[in-house]
Amino acid sequence: MLPIKDYIPKILTSLESYNNLVLQAEPGAGKSTIVPLELIKSNLMTGKKVIMLEPRRVAVRSIANYLAKLLGENVGETVGYQIRNERKKSKNTILEIVTDGVLTRRIQNDPELTDVGLIIFDEFHERSIHADLALNLALEVQEAYRDDLKLLVMSATIDTDLLSKYLNNSPIIKCPGRTFPVQIEYAGRPSSHLSIYIKGLLDKVLKEQPLGDVLIFLPGQAEINRCMSAAQSYLPQNVETLPLYGGLPLTKQELALNKSSKRRVIFSTNIAETSLTIDGVSIVIDSGLEKVMTFDVKSGLSRLDTSRISKASANQRTGRAGRTQKGLCIRLWGEIEQKGLKDFQIEEISITDLSNLVLELSGWGVLNYDDVNWLTAPPKKHFDVACDLNFKLGLIDNSHKITSLGKKVLSLGVGSRLGAMLTSCETENETLTACILVALLSEKDILLNAENSDLIERFVVIYESFIVKKSSEASNINKSVLKQVIKLVKSFLNALNVTLVPHNTTLAELQPLIGKLLLKAYPDRLAKIRNPNSKDYLLANGRGVTLKTTDSLFGSNWLVVCDCDGKNLGGVIYSSVPISFEQINAVLDGEYKLDTYYKLDAKKENIIGRRVHKYMSLVMREDKLNSIPDEQFNSCIKGVLLEEGIKFLNWTAKCESWLAKCQWLHSVVESFPNINEDVLLKNLDTWLIPYTLDVKSLKQLKNKDIYSILNAKLTWEQQQVLDACAPSNYITPSGKKVLIRYDENQGPTVSVVLQEMFGQLESPMLAMGKVAMRFELLSPAKRPIQTTSDLAHFWRSSYFDVAKDMRGKYPKHRWPEKPLEEKPGHSIKKKR
Repeated sequence: MLPIKDYIPKILTSLESYNNLVLQAEPGAGKSTIVPLELIKSNLMTGKKVIMLEPRRVAVRSIANYLAKLLGENVGETVGYQIRNERKKSKNTILEIVTDGVLTRRIQNDPELTDVGLIIFDEFHERSIHADLALNLALEVQEAYRDDLKLLVMSATIDTDLLSKYLNNSPIIKCPGRTFPVQIEYAGRPSSHLSIYIKGLLDKVLKEQPLGDVLIFLPGQAEINRCMSAAQSYLPQNVETLPLYGGLPLTKQELALNKSSKRRVIFSTNIAETSLTIDGVSIVIDSGLEKVMTFDVKSGLSRLDTSRISKASANQRTGRAGRTQKGLCIRLWGEIEQKGLKDFQIEEISITDLSNLVLELSGWGVLNYDDVNWLTAPPKKHFDVACDLNFKLGLIDNSHKITSLGKKVLSLGVGSRLGAMLTSCETENETLTACILVALLSEKDILLNAENSDLIERFVVIYESFIVKKSSEASNINKSVLKQVIKLVKSFLNALNVTLVPHNTTLAELQPLIGKLLLKAYPDRLAKIRNPNSKDYLLANGRGVTLKTTDSLFGSNWLVVCDCDGKNLGGVIYSSVPISFEQINAVLDGEYKLDTYYKLDAKKENIIGRRVHKYMSLVMREDKLNSIPDEQFNSCIKGVLLEEGIKFLNWTAKCESWLAKCQWLHSVVESFPNINEDVLLKNLDTWLIPYTLDVKSLKQLKNKDIYSILNAKLTWEQQQVLDACAPSNYITPSGKKVLIRYDENQGPTVSVVLQEMFGQLESPMLAMGKVAMRFELLSPAKRPIQTTSDLAHFWRSSYFDVAKDMRGKYPKHRWPEKPLEEKPGHSIKKKR
C-alpha cells in the first residue's frame, strides 16, 4: 500500500477545517495518483469539481490516463484533462487535470469558479511563473468571491514554512515516500567531453548492472542528441535508446514512459525529475546540470544558461532509481560540490521576462508592484521593464490599466508581443499571416536541424500545407510539430472570427506582410547590419547579435529578430525575417528621433554637421549639413571637443601645468575644486562657451588664450590658494628658476643638478605644509643620480656615497666633503 493512504483521513479532516493545506509527500508516496481520487470520492467535494494543476503537458496526459484507468474508465469521463488546443472532458467530468496556463485563463474568464470546490497545485516545487500567478489569483478568488474554495499545494521538496505562511498559516502535512534504497556514487566532474564520458560510463554500467533501465539526466536537447548518437554506435540490439525533453512531440514523450520488452536507456532533461512515472528505472546517471532561461533586463532578451541543479533536484533525480527496486545513482560531481549546491532551484519569476505576467495582473486589476501579494517578489526593475513594453505595445495605459486591446490579447492567451501583432491586423490577409506567424513562434521549430534563421522559409511550409493543401516532401520537416502549428493557426482564426477562403489567398499577397507584422511585435529587435556583408548586427535595443555565415539571410541589411541568444556579446540569431527600409518606415514613421551633431573634418580642418534620424539605438538616415549657422557654432565646438578631447583647444604647456597643479592640490586638500579633463568636458557651458560666443571659425577658436580662461574658472581666493600651495616654479639657492612637475601619485617634483642645491638644507613644504617637495638630483650630464623628499637626511647620509661615486666620473666638478657648509652658486665646477 502506498504511504499516502494512511494520511488521507488527516488530509480530509484538515480540508474540512481549513481552506488551505500544504502537503509534502516524498517520492513514491502516491500523492499525485491517490489524493485526487480520494478527494473526489469524499463528501467534501459533493456537487463540486476538482481542478489539478500539473506543470508539464506530458504529465497532464499521463496522469489523466493513469487515473482514468484506475477507475476503469476512459479519459474524458470522471477524469478529464485540458492543455493548449487539446481537451478531453465531458459533463460527467469531476476531476480535470490542466496546465498552469489553462488554469490562469479560466480564473481570468470566471473569477468566481462557480463549479469548482478545490484546486490542487501538484509538483509546486518547480515554481513556474504560471504556477505562482495561478496560486496568487486563486488566493484572491478565495478572499474576494469564494470563501469556501479549497486550495491544496503538493510537492515532494518544497519550503513548507514559506508556503504555509503565504496560504494564511495553513496546516502542513508531511508524508514519507515509498522508495527502495539507492546507492549514491560520486564520480567527479567528467574528464572528457560529456558525450564521450557518458558513452564510457554507460558501457561500464550496463556490464556491471545487468538488470534495470537507465535514466540519464542531461541539461538540454543538444546534449541529449550528442550523447544518444555516441551511445547508439556501440549498444547491443536488445538495448533501446529513447529521448525525453519538453520540445519532443507528446506521442514520442509517451514512448519513454511506456514499458518495453527491451532494456532501455532514456536520455532526459529535468522533465523526468517529477510528475512522470517511468517504470523499470533502477539506474540514474546525473550530469547535475540543467538549462535555465534567464532574462537580461538591459537588453530585453533572454539567454539559455547551463547551471548546476539544486540539492532538492538532485534528491528528486536520485529517487527515480528506487521506485520499484534497489537502485544506483551516479552523480557526475564530487561530495564537496554536493555540499555547495543551493537548497532549492531559483524561482522562475525571479529570472524571467515578466511582460506576460504584468498583462495578466493588469487584466486582473492589480496595477502596481507593491499591490501584488508575491510568494516570491521578482526584481522591481524586471517589473518596470515589462510595464514599459506593454505600454509601448498599447496593451496597458500609463497608469498600468489594461486597454481594450490588452483585454483582447489576454483572451487569445498568446502573450504580449505576439498578441499585439495579432490584434493589430486590419485585413483578412494580415490576420491570416499573423496567425501563421504566431503559431510558428509558439511551437518548436518545424524544421529539423535547420541552419537558417529565416522564418519565411517556415511560413511557406505552413502556407503550402494549410492553404494549398500540398504535402511537403522535404525530409527535414517535423511532421508532429507541423500538425500542432496548423491546429494553432485554426484556433487563432476561429478566435478572431476569420473565415478563410484558401483559393483567394496567394503567397505573393502574404509574404510582404511578414516583416511589417513582426516589427509590430518586436520593435526593439529591429536589427541593422554593422558593415556590408558582415555577420554582426546591432539591435534597436543596443545589443549586438550575430548571424551564422551559413545562414540564407547572411548579408541582409535589415532584419526583424524574433528569437536570439541574449548573451552579452555576439548572441546568435535563431529566428528572423528580412525587412526592407520602406517597410520599416511604414511601421515606424513618426517614432524617429531627430538629432544634429557636429564633428571635426581633420583633413579639411573644418567642422562638418550631420542631421541624424534615429530609432532607439539605430541610425536610420543621416543627412549632411552644407553650412553651420553662426548661432550654432558653439554647439559645434562642444561636439568637436567631446569627440576630439580638451587638448584640441590652444592647449599649451602652461595649461597642462595648471591642470596638473589643480588635480594634485585637490588630492591633498579636499576643499580645493576637483578639476580634470572629464570635469572640464562635462562643464564646457560654464567655463568655456561664455568666452567663445564671438567665435565663428576654428582659427578664431585656436587663437583663444585658454590658460586665462581656465584660470578664470577659479575664484580669486582659489587662485591665491593655488599659487601659494602649488607654485609653478622652484627657485634654487643660486637663484635659478626650475619648473615643478605635479603628479597625483608622486607629488611635486623638481629635476635639478645636484650642485645647484648647495645651501638648500631641507626640502621645502607645499600645500600649507602638508607635502614635502621631491627632488630628482641630476649629474653634470643631467642624468638622475638620486631622488629624495628629505634633503636634510640626504645631506647627512646618502650624499657621501653619491659623491664618492661621482668624483671618479666627474673629477672637475664640486663634490665637497662638507656639503652643508658649501655655498650656493651657478658654477658646478671646482674653483682653481
